[in-house]
Amino acid sequence: MSYVHGWRGKIGLMFPAPGTAPEIEFHENAPEGIGVLTTRVPFEEVSVEGLTKMGNYVDEAAALLASARVDLIVFICTTGSLIKGPGYDQEIIARLEKRTGIPVTTTTTAVVEAMNALNLKKVDIYTPYSDEVNEAEEAFLKSSGFEVAAIRGLGLTDPTMMPQVRHEDMYKLVKKNFTGDCDGIFISCTGISVFKIIQMLEEDLKKPVITSNQTTLWHALRKIKVGAKIPGLGQLFEL
Repeated sequence: MSYVHGWRGKIGLMFPAPGTAPEIEFHENAPEGIGVLTTRVPFEEVSVEGLTKMGNYVDEAAALLASARVDLIVFICTTGSLIKGPGYDQEIIARLEKRTGIPVTTTTTAVVEAMNALNLKKVDIYTPYSDEVNEAEEAFLKSSGFEVAAIRGLGLTDPTMMPQVRHEDMYKLVKKNFTGDCDGIFISCTGISVFKIIQMLEEDLKKPVITSNQTTLWHALRKIKVGAKIPGLGQLFEL
C-alpha cells in the first residue's frame, strides 16, 4: 500500500498525554516524505511512581500505532523509559516488538546512542524535573557508563506544566549552571520544546548539545534508514 503522507517512512510516537512538544518538533523538522503519527498514554505525576505507572499503558498505545502500519514505534518519554533502571528501555522494546511485530525504540535508547555517537563521556544535565526524578536519571546514565558533571532541574511535578516551560527558561538554566567540566550538554524531557536553543547554546558554550526530542528524531530517522542532516539541530545532525 502506498501512502501520500509518509511515502519515505512512517514514525509512530506515543508519549505522555499532556505533552505537545514531540508533535510540534517532529512535524516541524521531519524531512520531506516522513510521516509522523502520534498517540498518547495517561500520565498523572512527574514522580518515580507516576512514571512507573505510565509504563503500564504503552502496550495499548503501541497496538494503535501498529494498526496504522507505521515503520517504527517510539516511546518518546525520557524518564518514562529509564525509571526502572538499566535495561528498562530494552525490556520495553522487546515486549512491544513481540506484541506488534514492528521495530520499537525509546527516547532513552536514543539518548545513549547519541551520546556514544558524539563521544560524550561526561555531561551536564538540565531538566524540568524534581530532584527525585533527576536522581533516577543520573543513576541510569552512570550505570550506562557515563559521568554526570552536574544535574539541575526546575522542580516540576505536574505534567501539565511541561508544555508551559519556555525555551528561554531552559536557556537561562543552562547558562546559569553550566560547569564547563563536561564533554556536552543534555537537556532532558520530551515534554519541553527546546529545539530553538540547541544551536545558540552550542555557539555560546562551545559544547555539543543534545535534547530528548532531538536525539529521538535523529535515532528514529536512522532506524528507518533516512540519514537526513537537519540545519539548526546541532552537531548531532552533522554526523
